[in-house]
Amino acid sequence: MPTYSDAPVPVELDALVGMGMNRVKLAIVVSLTQHGGTLSTPDLVAALEGQVAGTTIVRNLHELEDHGYVNGDPAHEERRRRLTRWTLNHAKLHADLRALIHATTPSVETPTTSD
Repeated sequence: MPTYSDAPVPVELDALVGMGMNRVKLAIVVSLTQHGGTLSTPDLVAALEGQVAGTTIVRNLHELEDHGYVNGDPAHEERRRRLTRWTLNHAKLHADLRALIHATTPSVETPTTSD
């Protein structure tokens, strides 16, 4: 059975692993953006047109929160049976995506010529 490895990536890209780039996380990020950056959990379920289970949305929100891409209000330890409003951390997401672009853009070097 294959094992998963900690493949080496530049430190500035490590946080993107938390983004996971799955369809649910991408849909959450886009929905938050389309609705002013902040939505409650039930509002996110509605924004995703009921196509994603609320438990799946919450699990993905917690993963995004663990990596700093969203912030929940109230704080995690105060949420029991309370409505949580989720806010997208645009600055963190954009900084990490810029780091990915930078890491994957070939450097421009002057070709060496030989006679």
